[in-house]
Amino acid sequence: MTARPTLRQRKTFALIRIVAGLVAAFYLGYVVVANLLAGVPFDNTLRFSALIALVGLGYAGWYLRDLSAVAREERGEGQ
Repeated sequence: MTARPTLRQRKTFALIRIVAGLVAAFYLGYVVVANLLAGVPFDNTLRFSALIALVGLGYAGWYLRDLSAVAREERGEGQ
């Protein structure tokens, strides 16, 4: 039998993942924009960086849903 994390632990883990996803997305987004403004062509490397920035936003969004579910559980609205 596996111990289930407490609501506080789940909230902390979700917040850490949200912040990490946003930091990665904003940093890579900045890198892409700065390179484009500097005149670097939008080649495969820059496309990959832009794709990973979008993945970071999606990652943060997914765990935002998880944080919302934890908040609902805290209010006692079900699981």
